[in-house]
Amino acid sequence: MQLVTPSFHVEQDASFVHVSISCVDAKVAEVRIVAEERTFGCFVDPVYLPLNLPCAVESMSETCALTSSPHGTYDPKTQTFTVHIKKRVHGEHFPGLEALRPQILSDNEMAQLEEASRQQGEHPYGLMSSHVPLSHAYAAMMRNGRVPILDIVDPTVVPLAERSMRAEELEIQKWDEGMYLDSYVDVDGDVAAAMHVVPALLRKDVPQGTQPAWAGPLPPTEQAQACLVQVVFAYLYEMHVSSNEASTESAWTICKLCRSLTCFSEPLPPGTDVQDVLRWSFRRALTYPLYRSWALCERICSDAHELFNLPDAKARILHMLRDMDAIFALAPTGTGLAEPMELALQLVWDAWLAPLESWIHAASDDDIKAMASIWNARMSKDAVGTPGEWDLEAWEAAAREAQEHGEGGFV
Repeated sequence: MQLVTPSFHVEQDASFVHVSISCVDAKVAEVRIVAEERTFGCFVDPVYLPLNLPCAVESMSETCALTSSPHGTYDPKTQTFTVHIKKRVHGEHFPGLEALRPQILSDNEMAQLEEASRQQGEHPYGLMSSHVPLSHAYAAMMRNGRVPILDIVDPTVVPLAERSMRAEELEIQKWDEGMYLDSYVDVDGDVAAAMHVVPALLRKDVPQGTQPAWAGPLPPTEQAQACLVQVVFAYLYEMHVSSNEASTESAWTICKLCRSLTCFSEPLPPGTDVQDVLRWSFRRALTYPLYRSWALCERICSDAHELFNLPDAKARILHMLRDMDAIFALAPTGTGLAEPMELALQLVWDAWLAPLESWIHAASDDDIKAMASIWNARMSKDAVGTPGEWDLEAWEAAAREAQEHGEGGFV
């Protein structure tokens, strides 16, 4: 999910500020506009322009077609959309409009955040163990307390070891034996139907990929492989339950099934191995989504083993990431918190998926195929249920006994 900062031009008259935005890179004909106090934002996927204006304007919030906005005009010849923002005080002069830069915070607020970042011993985060401060727009969202999807919203203030512990604590809190047993018994056959779905990634032809946008150094191989295991597991799960038709909820599911993506935990912490990574994927698949099925988890491992053994496995996995980019772009359209969702998913993409894509591009076909053996690991129900004391075998036995007595329904 890579947002594009457009070229733009700002003018004013006595009543309005006129912001002309280039939409040459836009992929859709729908625009979202928000203005409040001195903050302005315009999004035409993937084009995004945030501005911090020098004076207050009237509040505005709309989502509509580019050609029918009551607050803007679209010139199809130049592919330019001009937003007309009404000044709160008629006749007030807005100084410095020609020097505006794309940013959601004022220069003073940005300076304060930068100073705070320098004073605070920030913890690394992401696949590159980055110490880069979080974006100013994301920091502003954190202060407003509206961060969707992510379980740890500010990884820079939480040590790595604590993030892993919090992830495990959240899994314990989310465990619901009733929901697990409903999926186990599967009275309506929904889980069985999901298991019969063949992920399109395994069957359809995929185009050759383009070079990734990530231009930095490559992440460590062990960490990249562990991250890729989480992402492939989560993506294949979503393809099974959605019958290969991603929805606005798909990004939530994929992220929640990856410890690293939502908790910023290290993909392969010291003293762990790839079997632990699979165990964490099983745990999250049994605690977060609607269908919490051990059999479905095993089917996903079988699919992943097949995927990594295909002659063009590398091309297919790169195609998977491009599909995830589209899934991330779709997510904000299904929520009333479009901008917070975009900012949270942008952080996930930049911190994890962009460097992962770069690592996959650099890996050889043999490097990718060698990962096929990872998916042969046999998961133990006792191991997956610890910590948390999830006695899966005992619960399943109780469910079978209940069925024999004509009982059912465990939620």
